Amino acid sequence: MNRKTLSLIVFILLSLIWSSTWLFIKLGLESMPPFYSAGWRFLVAAFVLFAYGRYLNIPFPRDGHSHRFLFLFGLSIFTISYGLVYWGEQYLSSGLTSVLFSVMPFYTAGMTQIILPEEKLTWRKAAGLLLGFAGLFFIFSDQLAWNSGPMAAAALIAILISPAFSALGTIQGKKAAGDYHPVMLNALPLLYAAISFFMLHLLLEEAPAAALPVMGYISLLYLAFIGTALAFVLYFWMLGHTSALLMSSITFVTPPLALFWGWLILGEPVTLKLIMGMVVIFGGIYLVRD
Repeated sequence: MNRKTLSLIVFILLSLIWSSTWLFIKLGLESMPPFYSAGWRFLVAAFVLFAYGRYLNIPFPRDGHSHRFLFLFGLSIFTISYGLVYWGEQYLSSGLTSVLFSVMPFYTAGMTQIILPEEKLTWRKAAGLLLGFAGLFFIFSDQLAWNSGPMAAAALIAILISPAFSALGTIQGKKAAGDYHPVMLNALPLLYAAISFFMLHLLLEEAPAAALPVMGYISLLYLAFIGTALAFVLYFWMLGHTSALLMSSITFVTPPLALFWGWLILGEPVTLKLIMGMVVIFGGIYLVRD
């Protein structure tokens, strides 16, 4: 199998995984406070990756410079970004959270001009970004008014800020991809993020129920094993083989697919507007491609 075909398969797999994580985050928040839920998700994922790293005999970084970088990397792409997502999704629907997060390619496009000057933002890529966002707006234009309440505005702002830190982490990860194995590039930052989330939980949240419902455990395990450990290793493997801007465009694909998971699991309708919007979005992805 050639590299282009393998990259396409991984891109599709990541789209399917990350489109479902919004639903599982929402399901987990029904029985757990946000920082507690995120902490367990990242802690379990970190131990899975450490165990896999040991199996592969991947060297564990011991120098202070590496640990300092991995802590700061985890702070941006995991702690701050996901902390804002988990907190905001308490007050917003999973679909709207997904569409708000899809502004990430715009942040990435701006940051790459400063941090990765070799990745030029061409007119074709810019048109692809705008086309993709237009497709999202077309799909969700009639859903943006569904969310209301005193905390909705703050949640909207939090979710819109979140992808800026994910974009920064993506670029940091791309620059470091040649120095660290994808497993180790995720394992230590996930561990640092988990510790940070548990500290936030102790400071800001009430303890959850002693026994979680079955869906709470399913949510944690799915998000830890599939939505984090597997997904981020694949993601940073992809970053070594394609542009940061193209990989960030995966956020254009996940909102329509998030609606698909809603139809499959919750029986929500798939409308003609969704299909038309997806066509527009994939047109944007085509333009953004390398």
